[in-house]
Amino acid sequence: MALAACGVPTQDRPESLVVGAPARTSTTEPVVDDGAVELWFIRGRQLEAVSRPVGPADVHAALDLLVAGLTPSEVDAGLRTALAPQTLRHSGPTPDDPSVTVTVTREFTGLLGGNQQLAVAQIVWTVTEFPGVDEVRFSVDGSPLEVPTDDGLTDEPVDRADYGSVAPR
Repeated sequence: MALAACGVPTQDRPESLVVGAPARTSTTEPVVDDGAVELWFIRGRQLEAVSRPVGPADVHAALDLLVAGLTPSEVDAGLRTALAPQTLRHSGPTPDDPSVTVTVTREFTGLLGGNQQLAVAQIVWTVTEFPGVDEVRFSVDGSPLEVPTDDGLTDEPVDRADYGSVAPR
């Protein structure tokens, strides 16, 4: 009776309702599924991976953790970083372009010689762990940045193969 008074008609039998699965939203931010990211730091002159828990495990979080640096126990274990604390912004990848563009600060451009190559390698190896990310471009103040590779300077996208001399053994 209370339902009839509210204007809701009564039915003789139950009615089935079909509820579809929620629509998946598409994201352009690649994510690794295990809730951890692999960050690349330096031991001697070689890269070495460190796994860190994070949620969501995406490029943005990985870059933030990478520039935040090492934990005291990682430093005690002999790891170091060539990156100074700074903000790294990124864009990409897209379905048509498997590159991520990382925008660095002027401070980054002040790194000299081997340290700049190691810093670039740390970023490249960290970012390219994500599905759909094959290579990394670097920019500063909206312009392409030349970065050192094993074969010299380039302002083209780079990948892990460009840093074989510091690759983990």
